[in-house]
Amino acid sequence: MKLVPFHYAGQKDPIIFINPEQVVAVRAFDASTHIYVSVLQKDGGPSYYPVRERLEEAVSLLTER
Repeated sequence: MKLVPFHYAGQKDPIIFINPEQVVAVRAFDASTHIYVSVLQKDGGPSYYPVRERLEEAVSLLTER
């Protein structure tokens, strides 16, 4: 399993690791980029991680081989 490090867009800005095989979408917002994963939240909504990397950088990191 390949894990890619990202800077979580939270108050403490820790590093999180995301498995690219579980990513279903990536979307840019003003202050962060959201990486959506295939696991749903308890209420059935989409699960995502807000990260500090810009959209292009996030996509590049997720698609590197």
